[in-house]
Amino acid sequence: MDYYDVSLEILQVYLSLYPDSIVSVNLKACNHFQLYNGKAAEAELKMLTNASSSANVIQDNDLLRHNLVVFREGENALQVLPPLVDVIPEARINLVIYYLKND
Repeated sequence: MDYYDVSLEILQVYLSLYPDSIVSVNLKACNHFQLYNGKAAEAELKMLTNASSSANVIQDNDLLRHNLVVFREGENALQVLPPLVDVIPEARINLVIYYLKND
């Protein structure tokens, strides 16, 4: 509903209590993508990598890998999205969008 700035305010309260929440950080990154650009969104995801004890937190999470492809405007789409089409419904449509833009 295009209330990305309101969502960020609410998320900030939650993230102050649970800074390692993958879902919340992902939502914050998606808000940044809508408000700013893919680089701002990716920067938010990298903060999750810095805060996590696992260096591969993004590579270990299907949703984060999917969104990283979107934030990077389709970079690595052919490697990341095909295995995710049955896991994340948006992966199928994003793969179609990739083919339409690059074919």
